[in-house]
Amino acid sequence: MHFEKVDRPPLCEFLGYWPETVQGWYAEGFPADADLETYFGFDPGLTPTPWKNEVAVSSSLSGHVDLDPRMIPIEFGPIPSYGPMVLEDGERYRLVLDAAGVKKRFVKGRVTGMPQFVEHPVKDVSDFTKMKPRFKSDDIRRFPLNLMGEMIDYYNRRNFPLGVEFPGFFGTGRKFMGTERFLIAFHRDPELISEMMEFWGDFVTATLETVVEQVRIDFAVSWEDMAYRKGPHISPRLFREFLQPQYEKVTSMLRSKGVDIIIVDSDGNIESLILPFLESGVNGIVPLECGAGMNAVSLRERYGQRLIMIGNIDRRALVAGPEAIMNEVDLKLTSLLSIGGYVPSLDHEVPPEIPLSNYRCYVDLLKSKLSATGRG
Repeated sequence: MHFEKVDRPPLCEFLGYWPETVQGWYAEGFPADADLETYFGFDPGLTPTPWKNEVAVSSSLSGHVDLDPRMIPIEFGPIPSYGPMVLEDGERYRLVLDAAGVKKRFVKGRVTGMPQFVEHPVKDVSDFTKMKPRFKSDDIRRFPLNLMGEMIDYYNRRNFPLGVEFPGFFGTGRKFMGTERFLIAFHRDPELISEMMEFWGDFVTATLETVVEQVRIDFAVSWEDMAYRKGPHISPRLFREFLQPQYEKVTSMLRSKGVDIIIVDSDGNIESLILPFLESGVNGIVPLECGAGMNAVSLRERYGQRLIMIGNIDRRALVAGPEAIMNEVDLKLTSLLSIGGYVPSLDHEVPPEIPLSNYRCYVDLLKSKLSATGRG
């Protein structure tokens, strides 16, 4: 990530796998007791474990996996939490109140895919005011019980990468209000948006600072998901007005503690927000979704070593078969590995449409390409 000479780039699947993917692979011969990293020969500790429980996963304010060996687990959600609890349990659907106070309707028996968002906790400034006391940065329940003494010494003596993940500003506003209400509020109630973003910036900065003051952290990831196939949900102007000052608050604190790899995780096409993110102190992007038009090769040409990238291997190529896989890997890795600042991975979690044989083909090809390079 620093564009320095290395033996080879990391071998991993940075965003992991859908649970149905692994379940489907069992029928294709994947051993029931196998560990994904060991089976594929990946570098240990760099690939998250697939989640399995829809209620537990829906509780996460970040929207991400709790079973992630690369991150110190920090609780950014409300304390006390609103849930999780099952409000209704019908024949086909289950209505769940998650930890963040969002009511969601799930199709029973499915653990992936989008639920129906029924209701969000914040509709106006009074709701937000009532919510604030649940977000105290100094609550000891936000931090792992073992983050003390010997564990801190262990982390600081480690020889593996360790990061922190925090819910970003757009992602959090969307969780609090729902996408439609949140977007409209930028225009109808900008005072509420300003208050919410400033509050979240102070809270995230103080919460992260408690950890990075004690533990040597290598990287930070902000979860956003603030774009769709055609572009971002907000303009660069709105980003600079409402989000950039708060990102600067977080990233300046992280950099003062030696954390200089700060990545934003967003699906969709966020190309028009890359420059504002760079101005805000963020210098990396994942997963660079190909179906939304993100292209790591052209981004490297445009931004050079200002931008680090993870992902952008088109998962649709792995559905198509060996020839498409070879073309995609050759296209991306030939241009990107020689320069550095890039870790190859799929442009999303590995979906169930990818057969095990195709994924093995991809991993074998990736190994041969990575072992042939001397830069990362």
